[in-house]
Amino acid sequence: MPTPFFADLVRELCHEGGTGPLTPTGAVPGHRRFADAVPADTEFHYAIAGIAQSGEWEVGTGRLDTAGRLVREAVAASSDGGGRVDFAPGLKTLALTVGAGWFAAHDTAVAALDAADDALAAAIAAKQPLSTAHPAAATGADDDLLTVRRGAGWVNLPLAALVRRGADGRVGIGAASPAQLLELAGGSPRMRIAPAASEQMGGIEIVTNGAHDASFTARGSTGELNISVGRSPGWGGSIRFITDTSERMRLTAAGSLGIGTDAPAEKLTIANGNILLPMSTDTVGALLGYSEFYPATIDGVRVPVYGLKWAKPASESNPHAILAGHGGAWIVTGGNVHLRVLQSGIVSPGADNGQPLGAAAHRWSVVYAGTGAINTSDARDKTWRGAPSPAEMAAAKRIAAELGFYQWNDAVAEKGEDGARLHFGVRAQAVWAIMADEGLADPVGIGADPTSRHAFLCWDRWAEERDAEGRIVRAAGERFGIRPDQLALFLIAAQEARLAALEAAA
Repeated sequence: MPTPFFADLVRELCHEGGTGPLTPTGAVPGHRRFADAVPADTEFHYAIAGIAQSGEWEVGTGRLDTAGRLVREAVAASSDGGGRVDFAPGLKTLALTVGAGWFAAHDTAVAALDAADDALAAAIAAKQPLSTAHPAAATGADDDLLTVRRGAGWVNLPLAALVRRGADGRVGIGAASPAQLLELAGGSPRMRIAPAASEQMGGIEIVTNGAHDASFTARGSTGELNISVGRSPGWGGSIRFITDTSERMRLTAAGSLGIGTDAPAEKLTIANGNILLPMSTDTVGALLGYSEFYPATIDGVRVPVYGLKWAKPASESNPHAILAGHGGAWIVTGGNVHLRVLQSGIVSPGADNGQPLGAAAHRWSVVYAGTGAINTSDARDKTWRGAPSPAEMAAAKRIAAELGFYQWNDAVAEKGEDGARLHFGVRAQAVWAIMADEGLADPVGIGADPTSRHAFLCWDRWAEERDAEGRIVRAAGERFGIRPDQLALFLIAAQEARLAALEAAA
């Protein structure tokens, strides 16, 4: 039964009445306050005795609430016939005590435990003691019998059917006279653990009908573990790894490991259908992998490739791989070449004008180059519209007034306002707002995604990204941007128009 909380000399005065919680007002001389000795919301026995009304009293179990009041949970006995007493206001005492009912229940439980202990002692005393009058034996004989309980009766087991140790210290399991240090016998096969003459720590043999299937020996001086597989002592064959009755891997006597093949041609050969990926590190420049049976289509020509393939789709023309072959190296995903390194050292995208470098949520921080970027500007690729409209000229003049210096927030956070570098340019939202004010772009902040026909205005949105465990690695977001080269030319056109107007008016 649970034991309520108890502490010595806890007694306070109280003046409240009623059937609800009672508030202690101070310790009786020589005693302690409840709040100093009893944790809140911990059950304890209480006793309430009236002083102003000496005929009112109550005992039971309760607790202190967070306000320090005595909450009466269960009444054990009272001046109201065992019910909750409606105390009259006036002086009374509240005490922490132990109820008589709890003592009675505790004594009953102790008596029950004592009776159980007596019964157990009587049962143990009634059992027949083991005999010590028979002679002692250090070893067992083949015809020794051991009596054991089986079901409702008794049977005698021959000692030879059990694990036994002979006079020479050898242990046999199912072997009447073990010939080795440890011998397991039960027909075929058998396993023996025995010291070998050429080894310092002995080994394990697995034997079938007298022939050695495998042996494992350890050298104490060098820490080597030697594994021999064969059909006769001393012959080292290949080691086969079998699951579900089928061979999955083989280590040959020559030291070559084959996965999915029983005849590895290299130090490591992995077979997957008609694809072999031999791997070797014995010579400088050895190939990581080679597949002449699994060609890739590069620039419309199917060629054998060298490299590492991390996936094989259903179609051979749709590889996922890092490939190296005739002409250079390629990164291929989804059947498309996305990056190539030519033999001349040129790094290029997989196709002409078909893929970006970076993304709105995955930007390059700095691009180092010896010369500027070359953009296509061939007149044959353009449909020419002509000079800016009056609204565009007006917008350009206003944008030019927005030019100014700024610092990146993350640079200020890292280096401080005095250490962060000053950049010169515009604020993309300000440019967008001017273009929208001139009727050249959608207004920003009206709920829909902003759009503009002018390419120097950019806005991108990206979705939330999660890892394989579903954890967010990048929150969804959006960002404004500009194309500086086109915006600069746009502002130059406005400046030229302004200068021409000034010259004409002079």
